[in-house]
Amino acid sequence: MSPFAWATERAPIVWPDGARMAVCLTWDVDAEIPQYVRNPERVTKVVGQLHQGMYGPLVALPKVFDLLEHHQRPATFFVPSKVHERYPFVIPRAIERGHAIGLHGVVHEPLEELDETRERALLAEQIDVVSAATGGTPKSYRSPSWELGRRTPALLSEFGILAESSLMDAEHPYLLEFDGGELLQIPIHWLLDDAEYWLHTRDHRMKAIDTPDDVLRTWLLEFEGYRRVGGCYVLTLHPYISGRWAHMWAVHELLETLARYDDIWWCTFDELIDHCSTASVRPTLERRRSPGATVTET
Repeated sequence: MSPFAWATERAPIVWPDGARMAVCLTWDVDAEIPQYVRNPERVTKVVGQLHQGMYGPLVALPKVFDLLEHHQRPATFFVPSKVHERYPFVIPRAIERGHAIGLHGVVHEPLEELDETRERALLAEQIDVVSAATGGTPKSYRSPSWELGRRTPALLSEFGILAESSLMDAEHPYLLEFDGGELLQIPIHWLLDDAEYWLHTRDHRMKAIDTPDDVLRTWLLEFEGYRRVGGCYVLTLHPYISGRWAHMWAVHELLETLARYDDIWWCTFDELIDHCSTASVRPTLERRRSPGATVTET
C-alpha cells in the first residue's frame, strides 16, 4: 500500500499507453566549468576543485552510460557549451545511446548577473555550439543553479527552445506564461537533486555527506507521492557526484525498485515535450505566471 494512501489520487495529465506517471532521469554534466565562474581568483592559484569536476566526464560518465544501458532507461543530459568544447565526446556518446541533450548555459553563468544583451549573446552561443554537436536545435533548457531569470523564458521562446526545467512550484509539467507567449515548464526540486546530499568540496566541507541508504529512502518516498498524483518525477544527478561508486549504488537500487512498476512512462525531455505539445494534451495543461517583482503587483 502506498504510504500516501490518505492523499487524493489525481491524474491531471494523460500519459502515453495508460501510464500512471512519468519518470525523467536527468544528468547535469557541469564538470569543472562552474569553478571558473564561482571561484575565478582561486582557480588561478589552486586546482583541486577543477580536478574534482573533471572526474565527471573522464571517469564517471562511462559508468553512467553503463548503468543506463543495464537498466535500459533513457536520460537527458544538460551540457554547458564550454563543457562540450573541452570534452567533445560527451554529447556524441550520449546521442549514440539514445539520450537527449539540453542546454545548461555556456559556463554555468548566474543569470542574475547578466544584462539582456549579454544573456541573449550567451544563449545564442550555447545554441550554436550544442546544435552543431547534435545536428538539431535542442528542445530544452535548464538554468544554471536552477535560478531562472525573469526575461529568460521569453528569450528561450524567441530562440525556438520549447521547455525549461528550473522551477519548483508543481509536480506536473505546466505552461509558464509571459508577456507574448508561453513555455513548457518541467518542475524539479532539491529533494531529487544529488548535490543536496553528496556535494562535498572545499566550499562545502561543513556539510555532512548523507548515506546512500538515507538518500535512496528519500527518493523512493518522493516517488510514491508522485505516483499517487500521476506526476512527472524528475531526478537530477551530476556525474562527478553520483558517479562515485557508493552513490551509484543508490541510483542503481532506485532504478531496480522502480522497475517493479509496470505503469511508469520512462522518457527523455524531448519525448516529454513532444507529448505535452500534442493537440490532446497541451490544452489540458495548467497555466501559471511568475509573481511580480513587488508584492503589490498582480
